Amino acid sequence: MASSAHAIINQENAQHSTGPRTAAGKRTSSQNAVRHGLTGQLVVLPTEDAAKYEAFRAKLFADLAPQGTVEEMLSQTIADTEWRAERARTLEANIFALSHYEEIPEHIAAITDQPQRRALTEAHAAIKYEKVLRNLHIQEARLQRLLLRTMEELREQQNRRQTKLVNALDAKMFHEKSKLPFDGPSLGFVFTDPEYTAELTRRKIHYAPPQLFSPNHIQR
Repeated sequence: MASSAHAIINQENAQHSTGPRTAAGKRTSSQNAVRHGLTGQLVVLPTEDAAKYEAFRAKLFADLAPQGTVEEMLSQTIADTEWRAERARTLEANIFALSHYEEIPEHIAAITDQPQRRALTEAHAAIKYEKVLRNLHIQEARLQRLLLRTMEELREQQNRRQTKLVNALDAKMFHEKSKLPFDGPSLGFVFTDPEYTAELTRRKIHYAPPQLFSPNHIQR
C-alpha cells in the first residue's frame, strides 16, 4: 500500500539523515530555519538539514539579486519550490535504493548476473510502487510549473525595475545638465545613489566605444 511504502521510505531517509539524532538535538533543529519567515509554512522537514537549506537559499538569493519585498517574496518561493522538487527526486531515488533491501521474487533472486539482477529488482520496484512513483511525478511536474511561472514573474518584475531605473537616471542626468533640481520621489522614482552609480557603470561598460585597431600598435 502507498501508506506503507511512504512509511518505509521515511524510515530509510531518517537513517541517512545528516540531521541531529538525539531528542534535544531534534527539538532544537525543529525550531531552526524550518518555517517560512513570511507565511509560517513548513519548509525544511525535521529529518532534513536546515543549514544546507539556508546555504542553498543564500546562494540562490545571491544569484537572483532580488530588490524590494516583491522580488524577495518571489525569490523565496523559487527557493522553497526547488527544495521541495529536489525532495521529490530524492524520494524517487530512495524507492529504487530501498528495493535492493526488500524481499524480491524468487525468479529475480535466482539471477546470478548482478547488473541484470539490479535492473530487474528496480523494474520490480517500479511496478510495486507504481502509484507512489506516479504521485511523485505529478507533484514534481506541478512544482516545476510553479518554478517556471515564478521565475518568469521575477524576471518581469526585475525588468520593470530596471526600466524605471533607466528612466530615473535619464531624468536625473537631464535635470543636472539643465541645472534643475531633481526630486526623484515626487516624480515616482525612488532609487539610492549606489543604484544610480551601478547603472552609470553599466552604461559605460555597455556603451564604451570599441578600440579601433591600428597598425601603429604593432610592437616592432
